[in-house]
Amino acid sequence: MSKVVRRVVVVAALALVAVPFSAVGSGAQELPSDEVTLTVKKVVVGTGAPSTVTVDCSAVEAGAQAGVELGFDAQGNPTTTTDDEFVILNGGWVNRFNAETAGECDYTETVTGGASSTAWTCDYTFVPVEVPEAQQIEQAGCPAESGTGVGPVHVQYPSAFEVSSQASTVTFTNTFDPAPVQPVQPITPAPQVVAQPAFTG
Repeated sequence: MSKVVRRVVVVAALALVAVPFSAVGSGAQELPSDEVTLTVKKVVVGTGAPSTVTVDCSAVEAGAQAGVELGFDAQGNPTTTTDDEFVILNGGWVNRFNAETAGECDYTETVTGGASSTAWTCDYTFVPVEVPEAQQIEQAGCPAESGTGVGPVHVQYPSAFEVSSQASTVTFTNTFDPAPVQPVQPITPAPQVVAQPAFTG
């Protein structure tokens, strides 16, 4: 079943537009922010090789920037990153930050290390804010629970007006075929050497 999380677009956000700019300051309520956690993991089946997952995000404040490269070794362990906001935690790359606006990220395995096949899973969870029941409904989260190929896996993140916290975990699985077994060549016995009797006359 498609793992699509229904999210609520809060009409109260429109009320902020009507607030004069001069009211934003001392005594004015600040924009809410929610905690966003991005996690990227790798699973390797068989004898693997180093690989890379690229993360492209837009409109996710203080989060991952476009073209972040996350490296993994032959066993699927995190190695290097081009963005220091990602840290190694529990066997994967994790970026945790606060954001106000909605955003979206694409996760793509750009280097497979020669894997014979690649698949992915996507998990998205959130804690909604308390809002009126009658609101406009839109989609957010993962497009599906799993799929094949290198992506991109597109994940949508609602704004802080809709959720108080949200987290996504995208896991790529690389499967490597075992190396072909070379046939064992039969051992040919060496020819026997027959000693000839010596004639002395």
